Amino acid sequence: MGIISKIIGASFAGIGAVVMFLGMNDPVWSYLWFFAGIFLMSVGLSLITGGRKPAETEPPPPTVTDIRCDNPECDFKEIRNFESGDYILKPVNAKCPKCSGSMTIEGVYVVKEDKDAEKDKI
Repeated sequence: MGIISKIIGASFAGIGAVVMFLGMNDPVWSYLWFFAGIFLMSVGLSLITGGRKPAETEPPPPTVTDIRCDNPECDFKEIRNFESGDYILKPVNAKCPKCSGSMTIEGVYVVKEDKDAEKDKI
């Protein structure tokens, strides 16, 4: 919506406020003037605020899950993309490919992107 609709909306809101204020002096029809003023003000304010673009949201940063073997003699470590439901110390259903032992999630990390490195690529 353009500037014209904003001006029309401000006019409606102002006229509605005046109608509501002046209608309070009428002892018989005051409730009618009150609701007419509220209606005009709401139409005016909707014209003023309407048509705004929604705020652009950035996608969440990439998150990874660190999975390690529970066997202290085994040094197997796997890093995979975060999946819903991952949390630290959660046992993983998969067996260690190195020693066939059980594995546990040891950490969940957010990967920070270096913006300077992206500029160097260009």
